[in-house]
Amino acid sequence: MSIRIVLPLNHTDADLERAVEQQLGEGCAFRILKRSIDARQHWKIKVEYSLSTDLSDPADAIRAAAARQRDALDAVFGTSPRPVPVVVGTGPGGIFCALWLRLHGFAPVVLEQGPPMRERVRDMARFMKRGDLDPYSNICFGAGGAGTYSDGKLITRIRSPFISFVMATFVEAGGPGEIRYLYNPHLGSNRIRQCITRLLDEIGSEGAEVRYRTRLTGFTANDDGTIAALETTGERIDAPAGVFLATGHSSRETYAMLRGRGVLMDMKDFAVGVRVEHPAGAINDMQYGEKATERYPGIETAQYRLAKTWKEEQRAVYSFCMCPGGYVLNASTDANGVVTNGMSNALKSGRFSNAAVVVNVSRADLERRGFTGVDAALQFQSELEAAFRASVNTPGMCNVVPGQRLGDFLQGRKSASLLPGSCANPMAGAPLHALLPSFVTEGLRRGFTAFDGKMKGFSTHPGAQVFGAETRTSSPYRILRDAATFVSPTHPNLYPVGEGAGFAGGITSAAVDGIRCAQAFIGRFIEAEVFEKPRGGEEEE
Repeated sequence: MSIRIVLPLNHTDADLERAVEQQLGEGCAFRILKRSIDARQHWKIKVEYSLSTDLSDPADAIRAAAARQRDALDAVFGTSPRPVPVVVGTGPGGIFCALWLRLHGFAPVVLEQGPPMRERVRDMARFMKRGDLDPYSNICFGAGGAGTYSDGKLITRIRSPFISFVMATFVEAGGPGEIRYLYNPHLGSNRIRQCITRLLDEIGSEGAEVRYRTRLTGFTANDDGTIAALETTGERIDAPAGVFLATGHSSRETYAMLRGRGVLMDMKDFAVGVRVEHPAGAINDMQYGEKATERYPGIETAQYRLAKTWKEEQRAVYSFCMCPGGYVLNASTDANGVVTNGMSNALKSGRFSNAAVVVNVSRADLERRGFTGVDAALQFQSELEAAFRASVNTPGMCNVVPGQRLGDFLQGRKSASLLPGSCANPMAGAPLHALLPSFVTEGLRRGFTAFDGKMKGFSTHPGAQVFGAETRTSSPYRILRDAATFVSPTHPNLYPVGEGAGFAGGITSAAVDGIRCAQAFIGRFIEAEVFEKPRGGEEEE
Protein backbone atom coordinates (compact mmCIF):
# COMPACT_ATOMS: atom_id res chain seq x y z
CA MET A 1 0.00 0.00 0.00
CA SER A 2 1.31 3.47 -0.92
CA ILE A 3 0.31 6.74 0.70
CA ARG A 4 1.13 10.43 0.23
CA ILE A 5 2.01 12.69 3.16
CA VAL A 6 2.44 16.49 2.96
CA LEU A 7 4.12 18.30 5.87
CA PRO A 8 5.54 21.77 6.56
CA LEU A 9 9.17 22.29 5.62
CA ASN A 10 10.35 22.45 9.23
CA HIS A 11 8.69 19.22 10.34
CA THR A 12 10.43 16.59 12.47
CA ASP A 13 10.69 12.82 12.13
CA ALA A 14 8.11 12.58 14.90
CA ASP A 15 5.71 14.71 12.84
CA LEU A 16 6.12 12.30 9.94
CA GLU A 17 5.46 9.28 12.15
CA ARG A 18 2.31 10.89 13.60
CA ALA A 19 1.02 11.69 10.12
CA VAL A 20 1.55 8.08 9.07
CA GLU A 21 -0.23 6.81 12.20
CA GLN A 22 -3.23 8.99 11.38
CA GLN A 23 -3.57 7.27 8.01
CA LEU A 24 -2.41 3.73 8.76
CA GLY A 25 -2.75 3.27 12.48
CA GLU A 26 -0.25 3.07 15.31
CA GLY A 27 2.84 0.94 14.87
CA CYS A 28 2.53 0.49 11.12
CA ALA A 29 5.96 0.20 9.52
CA PHE A 30 6.69 2.05 6.30
CA ARG A 31 9.40 2.79 3.78
CA ILE A 32 10.04 6.16 2.09
CA LEU A 33 9.80 5.91 -1.68
CA LYS A 34 10.27 9.60 -2.53
CA ARG A 35 10.79 12.91 -0.76
CA SER A 36 10.53 16.26 -2.56
CA ILE A 37 10.14 19.95 -1.74
CA ASP A 38 7.10 21.83 -3.06
CA ALA A 39 8.03 25.54 -3.20
CA ARG A 40 5.32 26.71 -5.58
CA GLN A 41 3.81 28.76 -2.74
CA HIS A 42 6.73 30.69 -1.27
CA TRP A 43 4.83 31.58 1.88
CA LYS A 44 4.07 27.93 2.59
CA ILE A 45 6.86 25.63 1.44
CA LYS A 46 5.99 21.98 1.97
CA VAL A 47 7.63 18.59 1.83
CA GLU A 48 5.87 15.76 0.02
CA TYR A 49 6.46 12.10 0.87
CA SER A 50 5.48 9.00 -1.02
CA LEU A 51 5.49 6.07 1.41
CA SER A 52 4.87 2.35 1.15
CA THR A 53 3.93 -0.30 3.69
CA ASP A 54 5.76 -2.84 1.54
CA LEU A 55 9.15 -3.06 3.28
CA SER A 56 10.78 -5.29 0.69
CA ASP A 57 13.86 -3.72 -0.89
CA PRO A 58 13.90 -3.76 -4.73
CA ALA A 59 17.70 -3.93 -4.61
CA ASP A 60 17.47 -7.20 -2.68
CA ALA A 61 15.30 -8.67 -5.45
CA ILE A 62 17.97 -7.69 -8.01
CA ARG A 63 20.69 -9.31 -5.91
CA ALA A 64 18.62 -12.47 -5.47
CA ALA A 65 18.20 -12.71 -9.24
CA ALA A 66 21.95 -12.20 -9.68
CA ALA A 67 22.59 -15.02 -7.20
CA ARG A 68 20.35 -17.35 -9.20
CA GLN A 69 22.20 -16.44 -12.36
CA ARG A 70 25.54 -17.05 -10.70
CA ASP A 71 24.40 -20.52 -9.64
CA ALA A 72 23.43 -21.24 -13.23
CA LEU A 73 26.82 -20.01 -14.45
CA ASP A 74 28.59 -22.18 -11.85
CA ALA A 75 26.76 -25.18 -13.27
CA VAL A 76 27.84 -24.29 -16.81
CA PHE A 77 31.53 -23.68 -16.08
CA GLY A 78 32.06 -26.05 -13.16
CA THR A 79 35.75 -26.07 -12.30
CA SER A 80 36.80 -24.70 -15.71
CA PRO A 81 38.16 -21.14 -15.72
CA ARG A 82 35.67 -18.55 -16.82
CA PRO A 83 36.35 -16.27 -19.78
CA VAL A 84 37.96 -12.96 -18.88
CA PRO A 85 36.08 -9.88 -20.12
CA VAL A 86 37.81 -6.50 -20.45
CA VAL A 87 36.15 -3.25 -19.36
CA VAL A 88 37.63 -0.05 -20.80
CA GLY A 89 36.98 2.97 -18.61
CA THR A 90 36.19 3.54 -14.93
CA GLY A 91 33.31 5.97 -15.19
CA PRO A 92 29.92 4.85 -13.85
CA GLY A 93 29.23 2.75 -16.95
CA GLY A 94 32.49 0.84 -16.64
CA ILE A 95 32.34 0.51 -12.86
CA PHE A 96 28.83 -0.93 -12.71
CA CYS A 97 29.49 -3.15 -15.70
CA ALA A 98 32.50 -4.59 -13.86
CA LEU A 99 30.57 -4.88 -10.57
CA TRP A 100 27.78 -6.83 -12.27
CA LEU A 101 30.32 -9.15 -13.89
CA ARG A 102 32.06 -9.66 -10.52
CA LEU A 103 28.72 -10.41 -8.89
CA HIS A 104 28.33 -13.27 -11.36
CA GLY A 105 31.72 -14.82 -10.76
CA PHE A 106 33.68 -13.24 -13.61
CA ALA A 107 37.03 -11.57 -12.94
CA PRO A 108 37.24 -8.71 -15.45
CA VAL A 109 40.33 -6.74 -16.35
CA VAL A 110 39.47 -3.04 -16.10
CA LEU A 111 41.57 -0.51 -18.02
CA GLU A 112 41.79 3.17 -17.06
CA GLN A 113 43.94 5.57 -19.06
CA GLY A 114 44.24 7.95 -16.10
CA PRO A 115 45.59 7.50 -12.57
CA PRO A 116 44.02 6.31 -9.29
CA MET A 117 41.90 8.80 -7.35
CA ARG A 118 44.57 10.16 -5.03
CA GLU A 119 46.92 10.99 -7.91
CA ARG A 120 44.08 12.45 -9.95
CA VAL A 121 43.09 14.81 -7.14
CA ARG A 122 46.71 16.02 -6.88
CA ASP A 123 46.90 16.50 -10.65
CA MET A 124 43.70 18.56 -10.60
CA ALA A 125 44.97 20.74 -7.76
CA ARG A 126 48.17 21.41 -9.71
CA PHE A 127 46.20 22.26 -12.84
CA MET A 128 43.91 24.67 -11.01
CA LYS A 129 46.85 26.40 -9.36
CA ARG A 130 49.46 26.47 -12.15
CA GLY A 131 47.64 25.54 -15.35
CA ASP A 132 49.71 22.37 -15.79
CA LEU A 133 47.32 20.06 -17.69
CA ASP A 134 47.80 16.30 -17.82
CA PRO A 135 45.87 15.07 -20.91
CA TYR A 136 45.04 11.79 -19.16
CA SER A 137 44.39 13.08 -15.64
CA ASN A 138 41.90 15.93 -15.53
CA ILE A 139 38.22 16.70 -14.97
CA CYS A 140 37.23 14.11 -17.58
CA PHE A 141 39.89 11.39 -17.24
CA GLY A 142 41.09 9.32 -14.30
CA ALA A 143 39.54 7.06 -11.66
CA GLY A 144 35.78 7.55 -11.66
CA GLY A 145 35.62 9.36 -14.99
CA ALA A 146 33.93 12.71 -15.57
CA GLY A 147 31.19 11.88 -13.04
CA THR A 148 33.65 12.29 -10.19
CA TYR A 149 33.87 16.03 -10.89
CA SER A 150 30.24 16.64 -11.82
CA ASP A 151 29.23 16.61 -8.14
CA GLY A 152 27.62 13.21 -7.98
CA LYS A 153 24.17 14.12 -9.27
CA LEU A 154 22.17 10.90 -9.42
CA ILE A 155 19.04 12.44 -10.92
CA THR A 156 17.63 10.46 -13.82
CA ARG A 157 14.55 10.40 -16.00
CA ILE A 158 14.93 6.76 -17.03
CA ARG A 159 12.94 3.93 -15.52
CA SER A 160 14.77 0.73 -14.70
CA PRO A 161 14.70 -1.88 -11.94
CA PHE A 162 18.50 -1.54 -11.85
CA ILE A 163 18.26 1.99 -10.42
CA SER A 164 17.53 0.61 -6.94
CA PHE A 165 20.66 -1.57 -7.18
CA VAL A 166 22.79 1.40 -8.28
CA MET A 167 21.56 3.58 -5.41
CA ALA A 168 21.95 0.81 -2.84
CA THR A 169 25.49 0.16 -4.09
CA PHE A 170 26.43 3.82 -3.64
CA VAL A 171 24.99 3.75 -0.11
CA GLU A 172 27.02 0.65 0.74
CA ALA A 173 30.11 2.43 -0.59
CA GLY A 174 29.59 5.32 1.82
CA GLY A 175 26.81 7.43 0.31
CA PRO A 176 23.96 8.73 2.50
CA GLY A 177 20.87 6.53 2.71
CA GLU A 178 18.65 9.42 1.61
CA ILE A 179 19.85 9.21 -1.99
CA ARG A 180 17.55 6.22 -2.36
CA TYR A 181 14.43 8.36 -2.02
CA LEU A 182 15.27 12.03 -2.58
CA TYR A 183 13.72 13.59 -5.66
CA ASN A 184 17.11 15.16 -6.51
CA PRO A 185 19.67 12.69 -5.10
CA HIS A 186 23.10 14.27 -4.80
CA LEU A 187 26.35 12.79 -3.47
CA GLY A 188 28.63 15.80 -3.91
CA SER A 189 32.05 15.74 -5.56
CA ASN A 190 33.81 15.19 -2.24
CA ARG A 191 31.66 12.22 -1.27
CA ILE A 192 31.49 10.51 -4.65
CA ARG A 193 35.30 10.33 -4.75
CA GLN A 194 35.22 8.20 -1.61
CA CYS A 195 32.46 5.98 -3.04
CA ILE A 196 34.27 5.51 -6.35
CA THR A 197 37.53 4.60 -4.61
CA ARG A 198 35.78 1.91 -2.55
CA LEU A 199 33.96 0.51 -5.57
CA LEU A 200 37.17 0.31 -7.61
CA ASP A 201 38.92 -1.39 -4.69
CA GLU A 202 36.07 -3.89 -4.59
CA ILE A 203 36.33 -4.54 -8.32
CA GLY A 204 40.09 -5.07 -8.13
CA SER A 205 39.89 -8.01 -5.72
CA GLU A 206 39.41 -11.77 -5.88
CA GLY A 207 41.17 -12.25 -9.21
CA ALA A 208 39.86 -9.17 -11.00
CA GLU A 209 42.21 -6.28 -11.75
CA VAL A 210 42.09 -2.52 -12.33
CA ARG A 211 45.03 -1.30 -14.41
CA TYR A 212 45.61 2.45 -14.22
CA ARG A 213 47.62 4.51 -16.70
CA THR A 214 46.73 1.86 -19.29
CA ARG A 215 45.23 3.33 -22.43
CA LEU A 216 43.54 1.35 -25.18
CA THR A 217 45.41 2.20 -28.40
CA GLY A 218 44.08 -0.37 -30.86
CA PHE A 219 42.95 -3.93 -31.47
CA THR A 220 43.26 -6.75 -33.94
CA ALA A 221 40.22 -8.63 -35.23
CA ASN A 222 39.45 -11.96 -36.84
CA ASP A 223 37.84 -12.28 -40.26
CA ASP A 224 34.35 -12.21 -38.73
CA GLY A 225 35.13 -8.96 -36.87
CA THR A 226 35.51 -10.59 -33.47
CA ILE A 227 38.21 -8.76 -31.52
CA ALA A 228 41.16 -11.11 -31.06
CA ALA A 229 43.47 -8.92 -28.99
CA LEU A 230 43.63 -5.45 -27.49
CA GLU A 231 46.62 -3.17 -27.83
CA THR A 232 47.32 -0.91 -24.86
CA THR A 233 50.10 1.33 -23.63
CA GLY A 234 51.00 -1.41 -21.16
CA GLU A 235 50.63 -4.73 -22.96
CA ARG A 236 48.74 -6.80 -25.49
CA ILE A 237 45.67 -8.57 -24.12
CA ASP A 238 44.91 -11.70 -26.15
CA ALA A 239 41.49 -13.06 -27.08
CA PRO A 240 39.20 -11.15 -24.70
CA ALA A 241 35.84 -12.84 -24.17
CA GLY A 242 34.08 -9.52 -24.41
CA VAL A 243 35.23 -5.91 -24.63
CA PHE A 244 33.05 -3.35 -22.84
CA LEU A 245 33.83 0.09 -24.22
CA ALA A 246 32.90 2.61 -21.51
CA THR A 247 35.32 5.42 -22.33
CA GLY A 248 33.11 8.46 -21.67
CA HIS A 249 32.16 11.34 -23.93
CA SER A 250 35.61 12.94 -24.33
CA SER A 251 37.90 10.09 -25.40
CA ARG A 252 38.69 11.55 -28.81
CA GLU A 253 41.75 9.39 -29.42
CA THR A 254 39.65 6.30 -28.85
CA TYR A 255 36.95 7.51 -31.23
CA ALA A 256 39.57 8.04 -33.95
CA MET A 257 41.02 4.57 -33.35
CA LEU A 258 37.57 2.95 -33.56
CA ARG A 259 36.74 4.67 -36.83
CA GLY A 260 40.09 3.59 -38.25
CA ARG A 261 39.31 -0.04 -37.46
CA GLY A 262 35.84 -0.04 -38.96
CA VAL A 263 33.65 0.11 -35.83
CA LEU A 264 30.26 1.32 -37.02
CA MET A 265 29.52 4.80 -35.65
CA ASP A 266 27.31 7.75 -36.45
CA MET A 267 27.22 11.42 -35.57
CA LYS A 268 24.77 12.24 -32.79
CA ASP A 269 22.85 15.44 -32.18
CA PHE A 270 24.05 17.24 -29.07
CA ALA A 271 24.03 20.73 -27.49
CA VAL A 272 26.45 23.56 -26.71
CA GLY A 273 26.28 26.81 -24.78
CA VAL A 274 27.60 28.45 -21.64
CA ARG A 275 27.67 27.90 -17.90
CA VAL A 276 25.68 30.53 -16.04
CA GLU A 277 26.53 31.48 -12.46
CA HIS A 278 24.42 33.33 -9.88
CA PRO A 279 24.91 34.01 -6.19
CA ALA A 280 23.37 31.01 -4.44
CA GLY A 281 21.28 33.33 -2.29
CA ALA A 282 19.74 34.85 -5.42
CA ILE A 283 18.66 31.44 -6.71
CA ASN A 284 17.26 30.63 -3.27
CA ASP A 285 15.17 33.81 -3.35
CA MET A 286 13.92 33.06 -6.88
CA GLN A 287 12.89 29.54 -5.94
CA TYR A 288 11.78 29.94 -2.34
CA GLY A 289 10.85 33.62 -2.10
CA GLU A 290 12.73 36.68 -0.82
CA LYS A 291 14.83 36.19 2.31
CA ALA A 292 14.08 32.49 2.13
CA THR A 293 17.04 31.45 4.23
CA GLU A 294 15.89 33.80 7.00
CA ARG A 295 12.34 32.47 6.93
CA TYR A 296 13.43 28.86 6.57
CA PRO A 297 16.74 28.35 8.42
CA GLY A 298 18.56 25.28 7.18
CA ILE A 299 16.65 24.99 3.91
CA GLU A 300 18.72 23.22 1.26
CA THR A 301 20.36 25.28 -1.44
CA ALA A 302 17.84 25.69 -4.25
CA GLN A 303 18.05 23.92 -7.59
CA TYR A 304 16.30 24.52 -10.88
CA ARG A 305 15.58 22.89 -14.20
CA LEU A 306 14.57 25.19 -17.05
CA ALA A 307 13.69 24.55 -20.68
CA LYS A 308 12.12 26.36 -23.60
CA THR A 309 11.31 24.88 -27.02
CA TRP A 310 10.36 26.56 -30.29
CA LYS A 311 8.83 23.67 -32.21
CA GLU A 312 8.43 25.47 -35.51
CA GLU A 313 12.17 26.21 -35.52
CA GLN A 314 13.15 22.88 -33.99
CA ARG A 315 15.18 24.81 -31.44
CA ALA A 316 15.46 24.02 -27.73
CA VAL A 317 17.30 25.78 -24.90
CA TYR A 318 17.60 24.09 -21.54
CA SER A 319 19.57 23.96 -18.31
CA PHE A 320 21.79 20.97 -17.66
CA CYS A 321 24.02 19.74 -14.81
CA MET A 322 22.77 22.28 -12.25
CA CYS A 323 25.22 22.64 -9.35
CA PRO A 324 23.69 24.26 -6.23
CA GLY A 325 26.22 26.01 -4.01
CA GLY A 326 28.94 24.92 -6.39
CA TYR A 327 31.86 25.92 -8.57
CA VAL A 328 32.63 26.50 -12.25
CA LEU A 329 35.59 24.40 -13.41
CA ASN A 330 37.88 24.26 -16.41
CA ALA A 331 37.26 20.78 -17.82
CA SER A 332 39.72 20.93 -20.72
CA THR A 333 41.30 17.68 -21.89
CA ASP A 334 43.98 19.29 -24.04
CA ALA A 335 45.85 22.60 -24.14
CA ASN A 336 44.24 23.68 -27.41
CA GLY A 337 40.73 24.29 -26.11
CA VAL A 338 38.67 25.45 -23.16
CA VAL A 339 35.74 23.47 -21.77
CA THR A 340 33.66 24.31 -18.70
CA ASN A 341 31.89 22.08 -16.21
CA GLY A 342 30.32 22.51 -12.79
CA MET A 343 30.53 20.74 -9.44
CA SER A 344 29.36 21.11 -5.87
CA ASN A 345 30.20 19.32 -2.65
CA ALA A 346 27.77 17.39 -0.47
CA LEU A 347 26.79 20.36 1.71
CA LYS A 348 26.14 22.61 -1.32
CA SER A 349 27.59 25.42 0.77
CA GLY A 350 29.41 27.45 -1.90
CA ARG A 351 28.44 31.09 -2.32
CA PHE A 352 27.42 30.57 -5.96
CA SER A 353 25.21 28.23 -7.95
CA ASN A 354 25.72 27.38 -11.61
CA ALA A 355 24.29 25.36 -14.47
CA ALA A 356 24.96 24.76 -18.12
CA VAL A 357 22.47 26.51 -20.40
CA VAL A 358 22.72 24.99 -23.85
CA VAL A 359 21.17 25.08 -27.31
CA ASN A 360 20.52 21.97 -29.38
CA VAL A 361 22.73 21.50 -32.43
CA SER A 362 21.26 19.59 -35.36
CA ARG A 363 22.82 18.08 -38.48
CA ALA A 364 21.37 20.96 -40.48
CA ASP A 365 23.11 23.46 -38.16
CA LEU A 366 26.41 21.69 -38.71
CA GLU A 367 25.99 21.43 -42.45
CA ARG A 368 25.36 25.17 -42.70
CA ARG A 369 28.76 25.66 -41.04
CA GLY A 370 30.47 23.22 -43.40
CA PHE A 371 30.66 20.23 -41.04
CA THR A 372 29.44 16.94 -42.54
CA GLY A 373 29.94 13.24 -42.01
CA VAL A 374 30.39 11.14 -38.92
CA ASP A 375 32.92 13.58 -37.38
CA ALA A 376 30.82 16.72 -37.86
CA ALA A 377 29.83 17.17 -34.21
CA LEU A 378 33.37 16.56 -32.95
CA GLN A 379 34.81 19.05 -35.44
CA PHE A 380 32.25 21.65 -34.33
CA GLN A 381 33.12 21.03 -30.66
CA SER A 382 36.81 21.40 -31.35
CA GLU A 383 36.36 24.64 -33.29
CA LEU A 384 34.41 26.25 -30.45
CA GLU A 385 36.82 25.09 -27.76
CA ALA A 386 39.80 26.42 -29.72
CA ALA A 387 38.09 29.82 -30.22
CA PHE A 388 37.47 30.15 -26.49
CA ARG A 389 41.08 29.19 -25.77
CA ALA A 390 42.37 31.82 -28.21
CA SER A 391 40.17 34.49 -26.63
CA VAL A 392 42.21 34.35 -23.39
CA ASN A 393 45.50 33.09 -24.79
CA THR A 394 48.00 33.00 -21.95
CA PRO A 395 51.26 31.25 -22.92
CA GLY A 396 52.10 28.38 -20.60
CA MET A 397 48.70 28.42 -18.86
CA CYS A 398 45.58 26.65 -20.10
CA ASN A 399 43.46 26.87 -16.96
CA VAL A 400 41.97 30.33 -17.58
CA VAL A 401 38.18 30.36 -17.94
CA PRO A 402 36.67 32.94 -20.34
CA GLY A 403 33.76 34.83 -18.80
CA GLN A 404 31.31 37.68 -19.32
CA ARG A 405 28.60 39.34 -17.28
CA LEU A 406 25.24 37.95 -18.32
CA GLY A 407 23.76 41.40 -18.94
CA ASP A 408 26.63 42.20 -21.30
CA PHE A 409 26.20 38.87 -23.08
CA LEU A 410 22.54 39.63 -23.69
CA GLN A 411 23.36 43.14 -24.94
CA GLY A 412 26.22 41.99 -27.16
CA ARG A 413 29.01 43.95 -25.51
CA LYS A 414 32.26 42.92 -23.86
CA SER A 415 32.34 43.23 -20.07
CA ALA A 416 34.55 45.98 -18.68
CA SER A 417 35.32 43.69 -15.74
CA LEU A 418 34.23 40.42 -14.17
CA LEU A 419 32.78 39.99 -10.71
CA PRO A 420 34.63 37.77 -8.23
CA GLY A 421 33.18 34.37 -9.03
CA SER A 422 33.24 30.76 -7.97
CA CYS A 423 35.71 29.61 -10.62
CA ALA A 424 38.40 27.47 -9.05
CA ASN A 425 40.58 28.54 -11.99
CA PRO A 426 41.63 32.05 -13.09
CA MET A 427 38.99 33.99 -15.03
CA ALA A 428 39.44 36.41 -17.90
CA GLY A 429 36.95 38.57 -19.74
CA ALA A 430 35.97 37.51 -23.26
CA PRO A 431 33.12 38.33 -25.69
CA LEU A 432 31.31 35.00 -25.42
CA HIS A 433 28.44 36.32 -27.55
CA ALA A 434 30.84 36.75 -30.48
CA LEU A 435 32.72 33.47 -29.96
CA LEU A 436 29.61 31.32 -30.26
CA PRO A 437 27.83 30.77 -33.59
CA SER A 438 25.00 33.21 -34.11
CA PHE A 439 22.29 30.53 -33.82
CA VAL A 440 23.67 29.52 -30.41
CA THR A 441 24.00 33.10 -29.16
CA GLU A 442 20.51 34.00 -30.36
CA GLY A 443 19.06 30.82 -28.89
CA LEU A 444 20.68 31.53 -25.53
CA ARG A 445 19.39 35.10 -25.49
CA ARG A 446 15.86 33.95 -26.20
CA GLY A 447 16.19 31.18 -23.65
CA PHE A 448 17.45 33.45 -20.87
CA THR A 449 14.60 35.88 -21.54
CA ALA A 450 12.07 33.03 -21.40
CA PHE A 451 13.60 31.68 -18.19
CA ASP A 452 13.08 35.06 -16.58
CA GLY A 453 9.35 34.45 -16.84
CA LYS A 454 9.74 31.28 -14.74
CA MET A 455 12.36 32.59 -12.31
CA LYS A 456 12.06 36.37 -12.05
CA GLY A 457 15.48 37.98 -12.14
CA PHE A 458 17.25 34.98 -13.66
CA SER A 459 18.54 36.96 -16.66
CA THR A 460 18.68 40.40 -15.04
CA HIS A 461 20.43 39.76 -11.72
CA PRO A 462 23.53 42.00 -11.54
CA GLY A 463 25.61 39.16 -10.10
CA ALA A 464 24.94 36.75 -12.97
CA GLN A 465 27.86 35.78 -15.21
CA VAL A 466 28.42 33.28 -18.01
CA PHE A 467 31.50 31.16 -18.72
CA GLY A 468 32.39 28.91 -21.61
CA ALA A 469 32.48 27.00 -23.64
CA GLU A 470 30.03 24.33 -22.48
CA THR A 471 30.52 21.74 -25.22
CA ARG A 472 30.75 18.32 -23.56
CA THR A 473 27.12 17.86 -22.58
CA SER A 474 27.11 14.45 -24.25
CA SER A 475 28.96 12.30 -26.75
CA PRO A 476 29.33 13.62 -30.31
CA TYR A 477 28.93 10.04 -31.56
CA ARG A 478 26.71 7.04 -31.21
CA ILE A 479 28.63 3.77 -31.45
CA LEU A 480 26.01 1.49 -32.93
CA ARG A 481 24.92 -1.70 -31.19
CA ASP A 482 22.20 -4.33 -31.54
CA ALA A 483 19.11 -3.56 -29.43
CA ALA A 484 18.87 -7.13 -28.14
CA THR A 485 22.46 -8.37 -27.84
CA PHE A 486 24.10 -4.96 -27.16
CA VAL A 487 27.07 -5.82 -29.37
CA SER A 488 28.50 -3.85 -32.27
CA PRO A 489 27.12 -4.98 -35.66
CA THR A 490 30.68 -5.02 -37.00
CA HIS A 491 32.48 -6.56 -34.00
CA PRO A 492 30.44 -9.31 -32.29
CA ASN A 493 32.26 -9.21 -28.94
CA LEU A 494 32.41 -5.41 -28.60
CA TYR A 495 29.85 -3.85 -26.23
CA PRO A 496 29.51 -0.03 -26.55
CA VAL A 497 28.57 1.22 -23.07
CA GLY A 498 27.13 4.34 -21.52
CA GLU A 499 27.54 8.00 -22.25
CA GLY A 500 30.58 7.77 -24.49
CA ALA A 501 28.75 5.37 -26.78
CA GLY A 502 25.70 7.64 -26.90
CA PHE A 503 23.40 5.50 -24.72
CA ALA A 504 23.30 7.46 -21.47
CA GLY A 505 23.33 11.02 -20.18
CA GLY A 506 24.57 11.01 -16.60
CA ILE A 507 25.86 8.93 -13.70
CA THR A 508 22.77 6.84 -13.01
CA SER A 509 21.76 6.12 -16.60
CA ALA A 510 25.38 5.27 -17.49
CA ALA A 511 25.61 2.91 -14.50
CA VAL A 512 22.36 1.21 -15.52
CA ASP A 513 23.58 0.86 -19.09
CA GLY A 514 26.78 -0.78 -17.87
CA ILE A 515 24.71 -3.35 -15.99
CA ARG A 516 22.50 -3.96 -19.03
CA CYS A 517 25.52 -4.63 -21.23
CA ALA A 518 27.05 -7.01 -18.67
CA GLN A 519 23.69 -8.78 -18.38
CA ALA A 520 23.62 -9.25 -22.17
CA PHE A 521 27.10 -10.81 -21.97
CA ILE A 522 25.90 -13.20 -19.25
CA GLY A 523 23.05 -14.19 -21.55
CA ARG A 524 25.61 -15.73 -23.91
CA PHE A 525 26.20 -18.54 -21.39
CA ILE A 526 22.87 -19.06 -19.62
CA GLU A 527 19.21 -18.21 -20.08
CA ALA A 528 19.50 -14.87 -18.29
CA GLU A 529 16.59 -13.32 -16.46
CA VAL A 530 14.78 -10.47 -18.21
CA PHE A 531 14.77 -7.38 -16.00
CA GLU A 532 13.57 -4.83 -18.55
CA LYS A 533 12.67 -4.49 -22.18
CA PRO A 534 15.50 -3.46 -24.53
CA ARG A 535 15.51 0.18 -25.51
CA GLY A 536 17.81 2.38 -27.54
CA GLY A 537 19.02 5.95 -27.58
CA GLU A 538 20.46 8.34 -25.08
CA GLU A 539 18.75 8.88 -21.74
CA GLU A 540 19.53 12.34 -20.36
CA GLU A 541 19.61 13.28 -16.71
